[in-house]
Amino acid sequence: MTCLRFTPVRKRISEMRKTLRCAVAGAGRIAWGFHLPQICMREGFELAAVADPDRQRLEEVKHAFHPAAVFTDLETMLREVHPDLTVIASPTIFHKEQALLAFRYGSDVFCDKPVGLNPKEASAMYGEAKRLGRKLMAYQPHRINSEGLTARAILQSGRLGRLYLIERHISNYVRRNDWQAFSGNGGGMLLNYGSHYIDQLLYLTHDTAARVKCELRRVITCGDADDLVKAMITTKHGILLELDINQATAYPLPEWRICGVRGSAVYSNRQWNIRYCEPDALPPVRADHTLAAAGRRYPSEQIEWKEENIPCIPADPGLYYDYCRDYFAGNGMPFVLPEETLEVVRTIELCRRDAEGQEFSSPVTEHMLQVT
Repeated sequence: MTCLRFTPVRKRISEMRKTLRCAVAGAGRIAWGFHLPQICMREGFELAAVADPDRQRLEEVKHAFHPAAVFTDLETMLREVHPDLTVIASPTIFHKEQALLAFRYGSDVFCDKPVGLNPKEASAMYGEAKRLGRKLMAYQPHRINSEGLTARAILQSGRLGRLYLIERHISNYVRRNDWQAFSGNGGGMLLNYGSHYIDQLLYLTHDTAARVKCELRRVITCGDADDLVKAMITTKHGILLELDINQATAYPLPEWRICGVRGSAVYSNRQWNIRYCEPDALPPVRADHTLAAAGRRYPSEQIEWKEENIPCIPADPGLYYDYCRDYFAGNGMPFVLPEETLEVVRTIELCRRDAEGQEFSSPVTEHMLQVT
């Protein structure tokens, strides 16, 4: 069993003094399970207000998290509370409208993924943030989950050699019947789960999408949005990223398979296993250009493989709020850069257009990349 260390891409900046007064838009799953608890327990944050049109949910929030105030209307909350940071944890169809409203009331925005329904919405959000001198960052938790951190450490170790393929499989059997089952709500696995895993794959490879092939299907969902995604993304540097999201399978596939020219890594049942060979373990081999295979045999090699079990690096999901404090209360870089978020949204659109048989070749343009 081998222990690997993860070297972060960006160092945190921790010289902050300001306490961020936070307002949360939405009191549903992600707010209840993550944002509200983290705001309450992390140093440097104050839960100033929560807005949700459901009064019953607001009562539950009051008893569980004790915000200073609750509102059934977001604009009223923004006007009366003037928060430093608005956390948008509402359904996707409201993200753009609510973010723009928060900016106009002088608040920065921490927005759940996906930031917008499409590239046009996401660009408008970052453009308005820049125009009004506000900050916007997306929530992409899979960047710092345990198996993702370990995958990065495996790649950084160089054991596998040059990377050429990552397969990511998300397998379940769920007949979705909630709001995410309906396309009119911004539902579907490509937009919702795909936002997580496309970001994770592009973040791991430090790359962007050059072209995609994608199939979307409705299999057992109760709604009209996709519950099966099969996407092949070829990156600018030629790495193949295969994303398989299947909400209609009784048998799961291994969650990860990473392939390099000298070895592979597989993650399944909360365990990473790698098999690789040292560079000098592969003797030179010559191509045989004749049409007569030597000895009438198929080529084969005896390779001295090394195998290791890699324990997952412990993860702290709440670390995301430390990154938020670095950025929103200090002078740190955003943990998720604007151009990274825009690239994820663009790649999702590429996938959707390919699945629908439509062309879409818009790159992340210069005016997008200049947003800070």
